[in-house]
Amino acid sequence: MHSKADVLIHPVRMKILQALLHMKKEGLSTLEMITIIKDVPQATLYRHIQILMDENIIKIVRERKIRSVTEKFYALNEHTAKFSEEDWRKLTKKQKLTYMSYYQLTLLSKYQHYLSSLEEKGSESDLATFSLHDLTLTTDQFVSFEHELNNLLTKYYNMADSNKGSETKTIAINIIPKP
Repeated sequence: MHSKADVLIHPVRMKILQALLHMKKEGLSTLEMITIIKDVPQATLYRHIQILMDENIIKIVRERKIRSVTEKFYALNEHTAKFSEEDWRKLTKKQKLTYMSYYQLTLLSKYQHYLSSLEEKGSESDLATFSLHDLTLTTDQFVSFEHELNNLLTKYYNMADSNKGSETKTIAINIIPKP
């Protein structure tokens, strides 16, 4: 058995989890993941899917029989695919920095892909935004802010399936308290 940190803080498994984020209900088959995660060999992908299954981070949401083979479709176990506050506290400084590095690299990769897609379309309309703010808040105000922000993100995350014609937007938020 692996620690949750060891399972989640791995570049291949993070790519798998990212791919599954957008397929909450219908899931993805391994073959579909291979078309999305092109830089990971098939055998490696299968091995990491198995680790995620063994650790209950992903689950099988449906199966489809194709000739003599059963194709499995995987989705996130959303409650186990995240670090709880307790999980996060148990991480070492090195593990936290590694996780943050992969997180930042994932954002950079998504932004590069976005810019490339604009270039391919011949579009100059870059709708990405960035902002950095220092908020001066009491602890109670900060807790309230985090709660409201989480509720707002959860509200829009949960309505994603109901909006026909909607497009995925990546929202990334880092909260770093001053020492």
